[in-house]
Amino acid sequence: MLTELMRWLDESLQLPGMGLAQYISFRTLMAGFTAGAIGLIVGGPLIRWLRKNALRETIRAEGPATHASKRGTPTMGGLLILFSLAGGALLWGELSSAYIWTLLGMALWLGTIGFLDDWLKRTRGKQGLSARLKLLGQIGGALWLVVLMLVEPSFHSTRERVRPDGKVRLSPLLAEVGFKRGDKIISVEKYPFRWEEQRFRPQLPDGNFPLFYTIQREGQTLTLSVPPEKASAVAMELFGHAQPETVFLTNLPFAKNQQINYGQIGKWNLPFWLKVIVYGLIVLFILTATSNAFNLTDGLDGLAVGVGAIAFLSLASFAYFSSNRIWADYFMILYLPHAAEVTVFAGAVVGACIAFLWYNAYPAQVFMGDTGSLMLGGLIGAMALMVKKELLLPLIAGIPFAETLSVMIQVAYFRYTKRKYGEGRRIFRMSPLHHHFELLGWHEVKVVIRFWIIALLLNALAFITLKLR
Repeated sequence: MLTELMRWLDESLQLPGMGLAQYISFRTLMAGFTAGAIGLIVGGPLIRWLRKNALRETIRAEGPATHASKRGTPTMGGLLILFSLAGGALLWGELSSAYIWTLLGMALWLGTIGFLDDWLKRTRGKQGLSARLKLLGQIGGALWLVVLMLVEPSFHSTRERVRPDGKVRLSPLLAEVGFKRGDKIISVEKYPFRWEEQRFRPQLPDGNFPLFYTIQREGQTLTLSVPPEKASAVAMELFGHAQPETVFLTNLPFAKNQQINYGQIGKWNLPFWLKVIVYGLIVLFILTATSNAFNLTDGLDGLAVGVGAIAFLSLASFAYFSSNRIWADYFMILYLPHAAEVTVFAGAVVGACIAFLWYNAYPAQVFMGDTGSLMLGGLIGAMALMVKKELLLPLIAGIPFAETLSVMIQVAYFRYTKRKYGEGRRIFRMSPLHHHFELLGWHEVKVVIRFWIIALLLNALAFITLKLR
């Protein structure tokens, strides 16, 4: 909203500073600051409302004894994160971007699933949503993401060079055929220019590419003819064109100009419908894994939200590099021309996480609950998929990955030893992993800060994989 207002003020009144709205870096910083401010303002009243309505955390009896003092702390603090990130993203994001609305929809969907789980646990004395219902909810989120990535051209198209008002952003090809800076398209052959209808549709309704354009230049109306041999290239340069097959591509870490095609097995190219199924299963696995991993990580004051802020900061940087042609070519990664808005959204999430950390730092005044952990984990998985960095998730979300692995190892080893020796044995004193270090005698704050440090190092390693190309 504020982005559109600043652009209007810049173009209509030429107010100083309003041109900053065109810079992704500025909008990302402002989205973060705005989300943080909203979180700090809303946090106090929300915590009082949660406490008043007895929406408090219950502590596991089998957990560390030091956690007994946490009993009664308000939960569902994920609502604070959701309100904050939504405010930052909507005020500073491009409201025409499919990325913004897809991620916001994902946040609302997974946040609602977590909210229902928290609500049932605290108000009806139940265990919350069953594992089956949670899985159905995550399947719904995965389906939402896959369908939008296939049907919305922004996820798999080239960058258009005509703005909604018809103004043309010049390129060498467009300059070669006669376009000049400041030209505004009025009609495409006999069809009036309508950005919503012609964006990503370089061909005319009859299937041919336009041979002439009516443009406005310095107060004059002109007809610009295009050589027939360049008609297709010019139209695709102006309006962009869809490439649905790129949805199934992702970057291979450590290797130059190497991609994995999820729709290809060896030299066998799968039918499109089978590619969709395979990719859908991959998306479901990643969203389920990341959302549940953050749910396991949320066990100490400030741990999950701090690790999450670091991961979102990394994803914001990856999105920025991927959406910039120069950086994408330099790092030899897939160029994603419309993914810049992921940077803005991730900036809003970082701001929301920092605001929540203000209240969640030891000793916590509020816990995020499943409302926040499922949402943050799912958003990390969705963003990684959007910017083609899902293979780096073991580094970007290294701490949640280790927490999940510790639980899997503990359960598997316990079952194996019970079957073999008649009694279950454990590798860790307690899982998830953060409880193991607590029982070794580390103070909770020490565990959290050291896990943050490890998360920073792992994310630095994720960036090193780009340079190693």
